[in-house]
Amino acid sequence: MKIKPIFFFVFLTVNFISSAQVEIQPVIRPRFELRNGYGTLRNDSTTSAVFVSQRTRLNFLFRKDKIETKISVFDFRVWGDQVWKKDIASVGLNEAWVKIKIDNYWSVKFGRQKLKYDNSRLISPVNWNQIGAAHDALKIKYKNKEWLADFLSAWNQSFQNKFGTDYAFSGSFYKTLNIFRISKKFNKISVTSLNIADGFQDIINPEAQYFRFTCGIISSYKNENFKITGRVFSQTGKLQTGQNIRAFYSNLNFWYRITEKMKITAGNEIKSGNNASDSMTTTNKAFDILYGARHKFNGRIDYFNIPSTTKGAGLIDSYLKTTVSFNKAANLSAEYHYFMLQNNYIYNENVIDKFLGQEIDFVYKQKFSDDISLETGYSYICGSKSLEIIKGGNKNLWNNWFYVMITVNPTFFISKND
Repeated sequence: MKIKPIFFFVFLTVNFISSAQVEIQPVIRPRFELRNGYGTLRNDSTTSAVFVSQRTRLNFLFRKDKIETKISVFDFRVWGDQVWKKDIASVGLNEAWVKIKIDNYWSVKFGRQKLKYDNSRLISPVNWNQIGAAHDALKIKYKNKEWLADFLSAWNQSFQNKFGTDYAFSGSFYKTLNIFRISKKFNKISVTSLNIADGFQDIINPEAQYFRFTCGIISSYKNENFKITGRVFSQTGKLQTGQNIRAFYSNLNFWYRITEKMKITAGNEIKSGNNASDSMTTTNKAFDILYGARHKFNGRIDYFNIPSTTKGAGLIDSYLKTTVSFNKAANLSAEYHYFMLQNNYIYNENVIDKFLGQEIDFVYKQKFSDDISLETGYSYICGSKSLEIIKGGNKNLWNNWFYVMITVNPTFFISKND
């Protein structure tokens, strides 16, 4: 065994790390849930679901000069899903990317990375989900004091093929994703154009693709105590089946600080849907939220997100939220949602009432330290006869959901440059 080369290698490694910033951060996040009408209405024979799920991650972050890179491995499990004394591999790769700063304005980032645009409505890292979401992509970014622009492109393949581009997961995921975002600030006003094109492989011909285009404008005005944001998006192109799309999305959101410890938010969100009364149309008019957050919007009990959750009839969500801060480390929020179908849905040859129901959510957050935090919540939905038709189950039963989640994420700096 040659000792000197080993010592020389260790010396170079330590010297390299000492001139950079290296961060290691473990994350352990167990969540207890009691589901008794979560996602869909109960019926007379259902019983409550009780379980604990857990996210475990180990993040490695490295910064030196113009290079930044992150590698994150993860494990997801439900307590008890692994048989005792059985070795079942379950560790996966959450992130693995490199970011290179070209100059003071331009940078390029490539690899497996989380994506977040605007308020996470259309593109999100999906933090509530214990697994999360990431994309294998290349991102070019430009930023100065007033302008922000970036372009992202992803091309998915399931194997290192010798010929062709047949994508094995084409039935459930995009084959290509392209995003262009440009934003401009005018003092207290900001305007953003967000444009997303995702392509899906044809069911029969793997070399053909159908593209869906989602394009919109986000505009906001903000001062110290008030913020108003408006969003309008159109969705065109084709579904994977070749069906034409013509859908829209709109959101108007008001935020106001009543006192230093109390804030309110009021707004309305519309996702277009198909008109079941129009039997002649062959165009799909149900707006899809693409790769955005599911849990953050439209009520925390998660009844409405993708088009199928309202049978393609769309959704109107009018909401009111308030948050009270007890101190810097603790706050309580309450939400109210009033749900309606955006378009007509027919049941037994009759157009049903568009009113779906009302929901109330409570969330309490407590931060014990920089490394430990607690979150607990309770949601209740009061459904209508139309919700019974759309979701099944019994609206007269008590449909609710409760959770407690603890997050522990200490950060250790192995080395930090001065």
